[in-house]
Formats: sequence, C-alpha cells, structure tokens
Amino acid sequence: MMSTRNRILIVSAVSMVAISLCAGFAQSPGNEDFPGEVQEKNYLQQMIELVVEANPTLQSQRSLIKEIETVPDPVKGLDFTLGLKTGAAIESDDRLEWERKVEPTGSLELTIPLYSSTKKRKIALENLTTQKDLTKARQDYYQLKNSLISDLLSRVDKLISLKNDVDGQKNLLSLFQYNLEALTKQVEAGIASPSDLWAISERVMATETKIITLMSRIDINKRETAVNLAGTRWPELMAMLDQITTQV
Repeated sequence: MMSTRNRILIVSAVSMVAISLCAGFAQSPGNEDFPGEVQEKNYLQQMIELVVEANPTLQSQRSLIKEIETVPDPVKGLDFTLGLKTGAAIESDDRLEWERKVEPTGSLELTIPLYSSTKKRKIALENLTTQKDLTKARQDYYQLKNSLISDLLSRVDKLISLKNDVDGQKNLLSLFQYNLEALTKQVEAGIASPSDLWAISERVMATETKIITLMSRIDINKRETAVNLAGTRWPELMAMLDQITTQV
C-alpha cells in the first residue's frame, strides 16, 4: 500500500503538470495581412490580381508563411522533472523466522530547480528562429510577387508592341493594295507596263506573310504567358490578354 505522503505528492505533481501545459502554449502569431483585392478598373489591373492570386509559386509561399505563423511558441511552464522509483521490501515476523513477505514499493520524486538558464536560452533561441523564418518567408513572398508582376507587365508590353506592328503592317498592306488596284487600271488603260505589277504584287504578298507571322507570335506569347503565370486559371488570363491585344 502506498503511503499517504506519496499520494499527496502524486496529486500535487499531476496538478502542476496540468497547469504547466495549459499555461505553456501561447497564442500563435497573427496572420499577415496580405494586400487586398483592388477594385477592378481595367484589364491590366485584373490580370495582376489574377496572377498574384493564382500563381502556384506565390500560393506555395503564402502557405509556407501561414504554416510558420501557426507554429506554437515554446512551452514556458515550470522546468521540473518527475520521476518514479519502484522496488520491493521484505517483511519478516520475529515470532516466525521462516515466514517472509515481499511487498512492492514505489515513490514519486519531483525536482524543481530554482533557475534554469539552459531552458530559458532554448526558448529564446526557438522564438528567434521562428521569427527569422517568418521574416525570410515574407521577404521571399514580396520579392516573388514583385518579380512576377514585372514579368507580367513585360510580357504585356511585348504583346502590345507586336499588336502595334500588326496594325502598322495592315495599314501598309492597305496602301499596297490600293496602289496595286490603281496600277492595274493604268495597265489596262495602257498607261503603265504590266511588269510594274510584279513589284507591287510582291510587296503585297510579303506584307501579308509578315502579318501572319506576327499574329502567330502574338498567339504563342499569350498562351505562354497565361500558362506560366496563372497556373490552372490560365484560360481566364488568356481571355484578358485577348482583350488587351484587341483593344490597342
């Protein structure tokens, strides 16, 4: 049978363990306030918001930040150790020397140091490491975000430049076609030589070929931009890029 002193010691120790565990977990750091969505004003702004939200790399980085933020603080409860000692005791009756009784014995020992610099240092280092990881993750996120937006704007600028080239070639084609029609009438009237038609006809065909090539480059660049930057939501970005290249 366990003594009354040991029972009191066990009850006290269990109570202290419960209090320590409850008090040791602090609230996790608050979630970072990521930039909110800006009111939709034009297709360029909508594309930026879509890419920031849907890009797989940025999504992964945001998940990492939230995971670090939810890491609980190190336990700051009492630094104590709880040990259990067991054994056996032999009891004898003086009246009966041949009779022996073996009974199990046990004791619970609680050690509470007055000061633990090692524990405090460990907690401080763990807190510092978590804060460093969180700061680094946030910095990486904003660098990735800014790089992604710059990449998007650069690609859009290239698409606009290609679209302007197409428009210029179409205007040039219209001029060549007009000259071809006028020259054809002059040849029919005997004013110009039929050989003059060849030069203008070649320019018409070359311009048409160049327009087809530029249109193909625009389509390839739009698809590459949408797939690389918007992840699974690339069709939405593709539609916005179509709108950009038709409005210019």
